[in-house]
Amino acid sequence: MRCLSSSGERKIGLIGRVGDGAELFDGQTVKTRNMLRLLQEQYGEEAVLVVDTLDWRQRVPQIIAGTRRCLRECRDVVILLSTNGRRVLFPILARSARRRGTRVYQNLIGGCLASNLEKYPQRVGYLNAFKVNWVESHKLVDDLAAKGVINAKYLPNFKHLDLPKILEERAYGDGWRFCTFSRVMEQKGISDAMRAVEGLNGGDGRTYSLDVYGPVDGGYKAELDALLRECPHCTYRGSVPASESVGTVAGYDALLFPTKWRSEGIPGTIIDALTAGVPVIGAKWQYYGEMLEDGAMGYGYELGRNDLLPDAIRRFVGLTDEERNVMRRACLERAKAYTPEAVAGEIRREIGR
Repeated sequence: MRCLSSSGERKIGLIGRVGDGAELFDGQTVKTRNMLRLLQEQYGEEAVLVVDTLDWRQRVPQIIAGTRRCLRECRDVVILLSTNGRRVLFPILARSARRRGTRVYQNLIGGCLASNLEKYPQRVGYLNAFKVNWVESHKLVDDLAAKGVINAKYLPNFKHLDLPKILEERAYGDGWRFCTFSRVMEQKGISDAMRAVEGLNGGDGRTYSLDVYGPVDGGYKAELDALLRECPHCTYRGSVPASESVGTVAGYDALLFPTKWRSEGIPGTIIDALTAGVPVIGAKWQYYGEMLEDGAMGYGYELGRNDLLPDAIRRFVGLTDEERNVMRRACLERAKAYTPEAVAGEIRREIGR
């Protein structure tokens, strides 16, 4: 049975942080917008009913009302919720799944759901009431199964990207240009990246520079300003729209990703780098091995050991141009796994035509 609108057309709900018209660059919004675009491409723009969870603290009554309307009008509902959104909406969604037969498809934001279940074990029942829980990592599928979740499936993170022409080979010079492309905060290792790049200058006659991109967390601004004064080879470049991310990253020799976040999921910035053919140098977060092959697409080191970042950069700089271009080609090949085309078939299989 399909849910039909008053016009007789099938309706599919999407509940998540869309922020229509707002200039937002965080991973949750980017992922939600990409899923919305894919659903609209597969089922038609008018077929998707959106409940926007942006600014939820000020809009809880409106969001709950929108969710209930969505559940009345849509048999199929795709959800992309933060930790707080899950707390408020999971009970409502699970109840509708059990009583009304609503088919709920959770597309998980982040990679910490399994650890959250240790604190909130009752949520296992909510998750099992959904039709599927799409997660970005094979390891997380196994971790959730160990907690009693019976319907977790792998669905890679993906992006709609307006791609510039990316060459499989390029020449490298003696002036080395690196970037970070994430939220600008201590937990993303931005301070460590800036100090590492600044410290490399003057040691071997080469010039090393770092451009920092992304929204600055309010509590980090003072530290960033101080670091920019201390590190003349580092520059803050502001935020870049998602449509320009690959073209921006493509201008650099490597992306630095010295995250300290133990619950790091499948970062969109890594997809940007792979798609741009730009190797990644950074910490081996919990799902590093699912996205990157160490030594083939860049260099990694133990999470929490950002003191090893300068050595990893030196290893990359010490390669020949041909060795770096082999890495470049490996990145471009790996990027094919994170395209909308790679996931559209799974979505159609679950939701139907």
